[in-house]
Amino acid sequence: MRYFGNFSRCLALLCLLIFSAGSWSDGISVRNAEVFAAEDGYFINGEFELDLTPALEEALARGVPLTFQVSLDIIEPRWYWFDKDVVTLRQERRISFNPLTRAYRFSIGSLYLGFNSLQDALQSLSRLNRVRIAAPGALRKGSHYEARLQMKLDVARLPKPFQVDALSSNDWNLASKPLSWKISP
Repeated sequence: MRYFGNFSRCLALLCLLIFSAGSWSDGISVRNAEVFAAEDGYFINGEFELDLTPALEEALARGVPLTFQVSLDIIEPRWYWFDKDVVTLRQERRISFNPLTRAYRFSIGSLYLGFNSLQDALQSLSRLNRVRIAAPGALRKGSHYEARLQMKLDVARLPKPFQVDALSSNDWNLASKPLSWKISP
């Protein structure tokens, strides 16, 4: 019976360490997000807070490109069946550094922007400005939808040796917790 007190203290300490370690590894968080309608469809504005780990900064400085995936899901909850996926958006955003020119490069698809500082490149990476997500009429007026937005480092797009490191280290597993909110167009 006297060991029960020590055991419960050790268990509480272990739980505290596990949960606090999970909060230390959060390098991405969603600051805000908004879905709005315009004449030519539905759009999203959003902003992420992005802090690279020292290992990611070092890899980027050595010329390893980092690919992030932004995912947006808009679902229509239904009580009689499975929820209906109305909008699914997946966007790859890449940041890279060229050691010869000492310039950072941010790209989305075929759009490339150059920056002199990492901070400016990360600022562009972490913003969604009027990104088209659906055609006009895709969301019915008067209906209620749930939106979920998330950003994460796409570990599968890293070179193979770094993928192996990502399996054993939290420095390479950057992902935001999904932000969920209600939409009523």
